[in-house]
Amino acid sequence: MKVFLAAVCGLMLAGCNQTSQTAETTLPSTAPAALASSGPTGGMPAGPPPNLPSDAQIAAATPLYEPVVDTRRVNPAKLRKDLLECRAEAAPHEAAARRAAQTQQTGTAIQTVGALASFIPVPGFRQAHVLAGATNALQSVGEGTAANAAETQERAMQGYVAVVNSCMEHRKYRLLQA
Repeated sequence: MKVFLAAVCGLMLAGCNQTSQTAETTLPSTAPAALASSGPTGGMPAGPPPNLPSDAQIAAATPLYEPVVDTRRVNPAKLRKDLLECRAEAAPHEAAARRAAQTQQTGTAIQTVGALASFIPVPGFRQAHVLAGATNALQSVGEGTAANAAETQERAMQGYVAVVNSCMEHRKYRLLQA
């Protein structure tokens, strides 16, 4: 039973560390220049430069925030291009928010492992006392990690939203919801 529970706990922690690299995909700072160049595809270069993420990676990395823009008298292609450039400017905040979300998930998993480990049957009082102390410590560490990561994610998201909104307003877009 102990071996089985230890294996389950190990798999849960290993699963927390197995993250998809596309979740942190952001446009590098060279994206605005690449988007502005004209090519045979209507404003896009013929082939993506090697340092830009592929379309599949961009699609896989769903945006964290979508500003609500008044689209009256706005060219949709220009809006998309400007939005990509503004998101590229906010890329450090986006990466911090995504890392914090992953850390929060890891903290929650550690807390869950601590709670599950408290159900391990042990033969004596001394072992039960040691196990209770260890599970309480795991739960405390997991809870603290998750809480700190949630706070960090909130600050990073506020910075990300502020940068994207400010950039869009500087480009003369009217934001309906700020």
